[in-house]
Amino acid sequence: MSSSATPATAFSLRRLRHRADEAAAAEAEAEAVTFPELVWAHFRRQQELRENDDLHGPAEAEYRRQLARFVKAHGKLLNAYWCTSEASAVALTEQKGARVWGFLWRRQPSIRFHAATDWVTKGAPDIGHSLHTCETLAIRVTEVLAGTSERIGMQWILSVAGYLLGVVDQGEGKPAPAEVKRAVHRAHNELAQVETYYDRAGEKTGRLIYFSGMMLGLAALIVLAGIGTGLYAIFGNFQLSDPDTQTFYICYGMGAVGALVSVMTRMAGGGNFTIDYEVGRPALRRVGSFRPIIGAIFAVVLFFALKGDLIRLQAATGEHTSTYFYGALAFATGFSERRAKIVLGGASKVLGGGDAGEGEPKKPPPRRRGRPAAEAESTG
Repeated sequence: MSSSATPATAFSLRRLRHRADEAAAAEAEAEAVTFPELVWAHFRRQQELRENDDLHGPAEAEYRRQLARFVKAHGKLLNAYWCTSEASAVALTEQKGARVWGFLWRRQPSIRFHAATDWVTKGAPDIGHSLHTCETLAIRVTEVLAGTSERIGMQWILSVAGYLLGVVDQGEGKPAPAEVKRAVHRAHNELAQVETYYDRAGEKTGRLIYFSGMMLGLAALIVLAGIGTGLYAIFGNFQLSDPDTQTFYICYGMGAVGALVSVMTRMAGGGNFTIDYEVGRPALRRVGSFRPIIGAIFAVVLFFALKGDLIRLQAATGEHTSTYFYGALAFATGFSERRAKIVLGGASKVLGGGDAGEGEPKKPPPRRRGRPAAEAESTG
């Protein structure tokens, strides 16, 4: 009886734990406060302070409750601009990053831009449009940049948004057209500078993320080599002292290192290296991890092609069986995919049974200028 009841008890405990987690998540979602709700509570507090000069009134207590719930959900307030003529504001929050796997290093904090400005800008649509542009640019900065560059960009955007809100707030929701035009023009120039900074910092951040992805790919190659070695030792006849085995591992590693050095050289200015940093950090890291893997694959294929006599290469000394020869060739293969394709082109000819272009339809001879096509065909 006890043995049959144990699985049922464990299943019941899992269901109870799952229900408890769902209830906690629902409760946290119900307690969360949106930024417009916080802005309205702050505006009511300001009204109460102006009318009653009471620092501890009901509106003050309600605002403090709303602020505590908002901070719990979104992080502490870094900076904010609150309008006085209407319930509108912009703010930055910083939420502490979680630890990797719960106990390793802590991730970068998350900075978010919050805006609730439609109340005060209903009489100034041009300023409202500029504020929405600030929100869009803040989303791009948050998703791409990290660390110091993200903090600088977000504070810069907040200063522009605060300036725009200040103009419309001082005009009590209806600023003069000339003032609106001047403010929008200035904000447009400032946002252009922010976007220039974002592009420059995004390129550098993207390269760092791409490089970290290459390091992950290199680590994956080491793990894969260990697993392959273990399986070959169990089911095959693995001998590390065998020269061919040593040469294989040298080519495997040198191909990956060549790919790594190639990218690092281009990043340092030795060649063109452009990446689309707005595709997101996971995609950049994933693409970067493939680069050393591709270099290792090319180097291993070249090793097999040389050993199988599919292609023949000869060193300056006339001897091409040296380990140094294979290692240098594997590094060059990983360093340049274009050269690898040229070298492996000979193997494709052998496997194809002739020239690479054999069997392809021949191109017609070029037509002479000044003669129609029908005449050229009839005189052939």
